[in-house]
Amino acid sequence: MAKNIGDPDFFKQVVKRICEIKNIHPQKPKFEVIDNLMVISIKNHLKDGVDLDCFNILNLIYGIIGPLGIRFNQQMYLYPNSERLARVTVSFKKEDYDDLNSKMKEFCE
Repeated sequence: MAKNIGDPDFFKQVVKRICEIKNIHPQKPKFEVIDNLMVISIKNHLKDGVDLDCFNILNLIYGIIGPLGIRFNQQMYLYPNSERLARVTVSFKKEDYDDLNSKMKEFCE
C-alpha cells in the first residue's frame, strides 16, 4: 500500500489484537499486499466444514467492515478435486483499504 515507513496498519493491529483476546493465534489471518490489493487469507484446518477460528476471524472482519461500508471481495479456495475448503480470502482495493485504515485510525486514537 502507499504508506510511509512507520505508518501503522490500524485494521491489521485491531484484527490481530482481537484474535489474541479471543485466544486465536494472531498469525492465523495472513495479511499481504498483492499488486493493488490487500489480501487477508485465513486457512481452514478442518477436513469437513469450517474450523471455528476461521469462522470467528471472518465474523470479526465482517463485523468491522460491514457497518463502515467498506467494499471488499471474498473468495473461497477448495482443495483440488474435492469439496474441502482450503482457505478463505478477503481482499480490498488499495483505495478501500486506505479508507478502512483511516476510519480505524479515528477509533484507535
